[in-house]
Amino acid sequence: MDKKDFRITAKNRLKTGAKIHAKCAHYKILKIVSNLIEIFKAKKILIFMPLFYEPNLYLLAKNFSKNRIKREFLVPFMLDVSFKMVKLRRPFEIARFGVKQPPNQNAQNGLDMAIIPCIGVDGNFARIGHGKGYYDIFFSHLKTKPIVVFVSLSDNFTKAEISQKHDLVGDFYITPKKIYLKKGKYDRVLNRLNSRCGRHFSRIFNS
Repeated sequence: MDKKDFRITAKNRLKTGAKIHAKCAHYKILKIVSNLIEIFKAKKILIFMPLFYEPNLYLLAKNFSKNRIKREFLVPFMLDVSFKMVKLRRPFEIARFGVKQPPNQNAQNGLDMAIIPCIGVDGNFARIGHGKGYYDIFFSHLKTKPIVVFVSLSDNFTKAEISQKHDLVGDFYITPKKIYLKKGKYDRVLNRLNSRCGRHFSRIFNS
């Protein structure tokens, strides 16, 4: 299976799954991602405004707004072939591809963690997205790479190496039932996630 075929199959799985068990899947992912933010003590976090088959991380920002530790949540504002990071502010407008985004504003710099939607993840631990390249271009220009967390409502991991050199490589891939991560680099994080989220969620990716 090549990248194009995988994208079609995985995207259909996401859309079908979203209609059946989306609410439960959302909250499982939010719990795991919330714990990751706390474990890494991330203060400046890139999230996204979801399509109907993507995890609703807007709820994450609302939950952390009640936390005594101040955290800043940023979202993409689409430009020609990439995006800039802006503050999560209302009112939202509908941009290209039906994605919601805040009003245009000054770009923000610096990032501790990026939580990014994906269609799936391949054997190189690279993101398979929609094929537009927005995230790939944005991250290729960052001087310091943050912790990169991929999320999806269905487990679309494949051992096949179907990504290309320019595709963004992550540190974690979070699904409702499994956590994928690079073996050795984040073993201590895995242990802490196990204690908070339950061992049945976890699966180690061998890099």
